[in-house]
Amino acid sequence: MPVWDSTRFSQLEERVLATASGQRPLLDVPYYIFPYDPSLELRCLTECQALCHRLKAKGYSTEMISLAAWLVDALDRLGCLDDDFLKREAADRVMIEQDLERELPKLLSERLCAELGDKPLSFCAVLVRLGALFPFAHVSTLLSAVEGRVRCTLVVPYPGSVDGEVLRFLNETEGKYYRAEVI
Repeated sequence: MPVWDSTRFSQLEERVLATASGQRPLLDVPYYIFPYDPSLELRCLTECQALCHRLKAKGYSTEMISLAAWLVDALDRLGCLDDDFLKREAADRVMIEQDLERELPKLLSERLCAELGDKPLSFCAVLVRLGALFPFAHVSTLLSAVEGRVRCTLVVPYPGSVDGEVLRFLNETEGKYYRAEVI
């Protein structure tokens, strides 16, 4: 049975605090990826909530953002939750999948920029429930789309594993995002 890595999570918190306080020089972007076993999703949510509380207690503004909730909002905006759409989905599944793979990352990254684009480095956003994005949106695509537009500290708990420089989302798909620091 997988075990939560408290040591690595403490390292993440130390780096986030140092970044948000301006004590850690930035080489690239203030984005941190924390891979964890997907079976530990509830533990991850609990730990991220506690991290947000500790940051607030130290005077930092923070927000935990559920990308699963944003995904539902985006699907609703695209009309994907209507009864008519659900009837068409069975007949046009491949085309709809391609449309969602193209449109969902755009909508999600636009919302991230709209909500976080004016936040300073000292603000910390924790993006949770990324597993809901699979298979339509990839974390690397979202982070690339907001790079240079979102300057606050981003924490990305990543349901998957890391093997060298390769990240495996939900331990299935492979991808890399070189500019975020993987803890």
